[in-house]
Amino acid sequence: MPLAESAGSDEVKKILIASGASAGHLYPALALAENLKNKQPSWEIAFVACRRAGIEERIESSGYKIFIISICPFRRGFTGFLISLYRFVKSFLETFLIIEKFRPDVVIGFGSYASFPVILESALFKKPTVIHEQNVSLGLSNRVLSLFVDKVAISFADERHRGAHGKFVFTGNPLRRELVKHDKEESRAFFGLDKEFTILVLGGSQGSERINAEFKKTVDILSAQGRDFQFIHLCGKKDYSSLKKDYSCIKIKYRLFDFLTRMDFAYSLADLVICRAGAGSITELAFFGKAAILIPYPYAGAHQLENAGILKKKEAAYVIEERELAGSKLAELILKLMDSADERAQLEKRVADFMNPKATDRLAELVLKMG
Repeated sequence: MPLAESAGSDEVKKILIASGASAGHLYPALALAENLKNKQPSWEIAFVACRRAGIEERIESSGYKIFIISICPFRRGFTGFLISLYRFVKSFLETFLIIEKFRPDVVIGFGSYASFPVILESALFKKPTVIHEQNVSLGLSNRVLSLFVDKVAISFADERHRGAHGKFVFTGNPLRRELVKHDKEESRAFFGLDKEFTILVLGGSQGSERINAEFKKTVDILSAQGRDFQFIHLCGKKDYSSLKKDYSCIKIKYRLFDFLTRMDFAYSLADLVICRAGAGSITELAFFGKAAILIPYPYAGAHQLENAGILKKKEAAYVIEERELAGSKLAELILKLMDSADERAQLEKRVADFMNPKATDRLAELVLKMG
């Protein structure tokens, strides 16, 4: 039995956004919501997400209502599987009640398991639906949902999506609004650093134990050679205490963070970035136009390997696969880029070509047309 039709007028629409809790899903979702709110202040926008530390506060602090559903990743073991299955089924009932209560005019999903019941159920109830894929290839949830939704917005103009009966639309990946460019003098003052070659190291929002360990070896190698450089290292909470102790003995300038809110200053100051190859990181590298060494996360469907492969093919970044990562190899590549301003400039120019400054507008316009 289909749900009742939306009760809003032609002028007032209701938008429901389903997002995972990771930064790669949430930041583009929030960027879209803000853009829609600016274009249509009278429209009502609400989010659906799974329960995870910080997500409710982040969405509510941005001024949006949030509905929480029970879905979680499937766990190993018989008991864990049964609990996950129960929460999966329960989330469909919760989704039904959310749709019946909120009565959205358009529903948009940003991938991850959290968006699956929301988008699938909305599509089955003939609600206009859009999914946005941040990576080069569709994740498992979006692959299945692409069979049911009206439109699939993609972040990379990939050849494999051409000619898909107009369902796939290239929009680009929305950039979070907090990121703005600063000059290097202002950025140096923010961190209290010098006019040295600056390396920014980050392993995602949770940090990367492997990148942390190998970069520590790299610092030792470069320091032993007497090279002039400084670094900003975002290591995550797990390794923060041990790295703080290890770095206390070095003589070069550095700044160590378990988490950094003002990434705009970090990117603006960096001469070289060492990071994972998540879609959000690539979008940020492109926006700031930064030379980078990418170390793609090899798991979770290997999406990051494909993302990194696109940049490597265009000679827009260097790539080291995690199985080949070593402090000595990282040091060798850093030295090569430190000593060649021309090569860094070429990388900066090529990676900037991946930036689509109209990505948020394009996605918003797609939603507006469907509303």
